[in-house]
Amino acid sequence: MIRVLAALTVLAAASTIANAQCFEANFGTLMPRAAAPTTPGVGDDVLFDLQALNFTFPMPAGGVASSYTHAHVGSNGVIFLTNGLASGATTTGYSTLATTMVTNLRGTAGQAPRIAAYWRDLNMLATNSGGVWFNNTIPGKFVVTWANAVHYAQTTPVFTFQAQLFASGEVRFFYSSTMQNTATCPVVGVSVGNLVADPGVTDLSLGTAVSAAPIVYQTFPTVSTFDLQATSVAFLPTGSGYVQTASPCIPAGHTTYGAGCYTASGTVYELFSANTIDLSNTKVHLIPNGVGGYTAVPGSGTNFVHTQSSLMLTDDSVATFVLPGTFSYPGGITTAFDICSNGYIWMQSPNTLADFSPTAAELFSNPARLCLMWCDALPDGTTGINNVFAEVDFAANKAYVTWANVPIFGGVGGNMDVQVEFFLGTGEIEIRYGAISCGNTAIVGWAPGTVSTINAGSRDISASLPASFSTQMPEQLGLAMSAAPSPILGTTVNFTTNNIPAGAIVSSTLLGFTQVNPGIDLGFLGAPGCSQYVDSSTAVGVLGFGSPSVSVALALPNLPGLAGLVLFGQTVSLVPGVNALGAVTSNGVRSYVNTF
Repeated sequence: MIRVLAALTVLAAASTIANAQCFEANFGTLMPRAAAPTTPGVGDDVLFDLQALNFTFPMPAGGVASSYTHAHVGSNGVIFLTNGLASGATTTGYSTLATTMVTNLRGTAGQAPRIAAYWRDLNMLATNSGGVWFNNTIPGKFVVTWANAVHYAQTTPVFTFQAQLFASGEVRFFYSSTMQNTATCPVVGVSVGNLVADPGVTDLSLGTAVSAAPIVYQTFPTVSTFDLQATSVAFLPTGSGYVQTASPCIPAGHTTYGAGCYTASGTVYELFSANTIDLSNTKVHLIPNGVGGYTAVPGSGTNFVHTQSSLMLTDDSVATFVLPGTFSYPGGITTAFDICSNGYIWMQSPNTLADFSPTAAELFSNPARLCLMWCDALPDGTTGINNVFAEVDFAANKAYVTWANVPIFGGVGGNMDVQVEFFLGTGEIEIRYGAISCGNTAIVGWAPGTVSTINAGSRDISASLPASFSTQMPEQLGLAMSAAPSPILGTTVNFTTNNIPAGAIVSSTLLGFTQVNPGIDLGFLGAPGCSQYVDSSTAVGVLGFGSPSVSVALALPNLPGLAGLVLFGQTVSLVPGVNALGAVTSNGVRSYVNTF
C-alpha cells in the first residue's frame, strides 16, 4: 500500500482532481447553549448562542443593513444574521403550510436576514449522534452543519445537511443522500428579511435561477418530494439579487461491477420478458456430469410421435405420469412426474401446484422441476392439438412429454410447441423446441429444488449453447471483493475478498486508477469465464494468504485535494488446477473518495 499512498499524495499535491469539495469535513465545534451548557448542539426548538462570523458578510440591497457579522443558529435548519443581538430569531418558525413558511422567510419589517438550509421542525438527538456544529476558524468561511437530524416525532430518515457562508456573500447548501421531507412543509432559500417582497417559488434543482429579488426559495408542500439529495445548491449575490446554481455533490462510496469466477449453481434458467423467447427450433441435451448437476450441449434427436391420447390437461392443471421404473436426476430418484399445463414438470409426485406466474424466487423455493417453458398456457383438454401428451417408449427405454401447439392464456399471444425426451437408463434429457413464444413472462431452466440456494442470474441459453454450460452440487460462489467503510478522507478502508478456494496459494489485491469495464475475458490466457477489471500495468498489488477471505487496509490521507479521486480494485487468486492458467479473479470495486 505504500506505493498507493505515495500516488495519492502526489495527486493531492498536484490538485489535478476536478471536484467540488461539497461538505466541509471539518465540522468544528458543537453549538454552545448557555441555558444548557452540558448538552451543546442538541435538542428540539433550540436557538443556540450567538456566534461571530469572523468576517463581514455582504447581502443584496433591501435588508436592514448591507452586511452582517454574527449568526444566530437554530436547531430547525435556519440561520438568522445580525450585527448584534436583535436578529428577530425564533426557536420555532416552522409550519405545515407553504404560505406560512414563505412569510417566515420574508420576515417582518426591520427583521434581519435568514438563511434557510432546511427550515422545518427538526430534532437533534444525542442518541443518533446528532448535533448542530459550527466552524468559524476557516478564513472567509462560516460553516454550520446539522448532523444526523430527524424530523420531530420521527426516527427515520436520519440525514445531514450543511450551510456555508463566504466573505464574498455567497451561500452554499449541501445535502446528504438520505434527506427526504417526510414531513411538510420545509423551506430552502436565502432572504434579506425586512418584509421583502415575494417573487414566487423557484425550482432549486434546476440550478438556473437569475433573480433580481433579494430572496430566492423553494417550498416542499408535498411529502417525499425533496429532490436536492447529494446536491450542492449555491446562491451568488449580484448586488440586487442572486444567481442560483445546483450541481451534483457525490458522497464517498463503493460500487461493484462485473462478476468473479467461478460461481456454480445447481440451478440454471433464463428469464424472458414478454415476447422475447429465442429458443424456437432449438435442441438442448442435458447430460449428468458427475458433479451433482447437468452439462448442457446442443441436442440432435428427432421428435417422437405420440400414439396415446392426451393427458386431458386444462387451464392451470396437473397430471401424474407414472414411469415404468426409476429416473435419476441430480439430487434425487423418481418413479413418476407431475406434469403442469403451464410448461413445467415436477420431478417428484405428488405435487399439484399449477403456478402460472413464473419468478426466479419461486424456482428456488419449490421442489425440483424442469421448466420447458414455464408460462401461463391454456390446453383445451379435448383435441389432438392444443394439448399435452405423455408416453413411454418401452423398446427404447425412454419417456416423452409433449406440449403440442398449446396457446397462451389471456389472449396475449404465444404458442408452446415443445417435447422433452427422458433417457430412463442414463438420466439424460433432451428438450426439442418447435415454434414457441409467450406474450407473458416465461422461464426456461432446471432447478434441483430448495437444496439450490445460489442464484447465478438469468443465463442466455441460446448464446451459451454453441459450447456448453453446467450446473453442479454442492454449489460455489465466485471470488468476491467488497470494501467498507465509505472512503472518506482521513479514514481507513478495508478491501475484503471472500470465497477464496481452499487450494489457493496466494491472493493479490490490486488497486489502481484505471478501470477496465466491460472486463477483458481471460480465456485467451487459460482462464475462460474470468475477467480483468483493473489496468494491471498501473495498479499496485498487495499479497494475502489463506482462505476463504483476506483483507487489505488502506489509510486515506486527510488531504482535501484528494476529494473526487476514484480508485479501482480487483483480486486475483492463484489456485492450481482451477483452469489452465491456475487463477481466478474477483469482480471489480469502484471507490469514490470524498470528504463526506
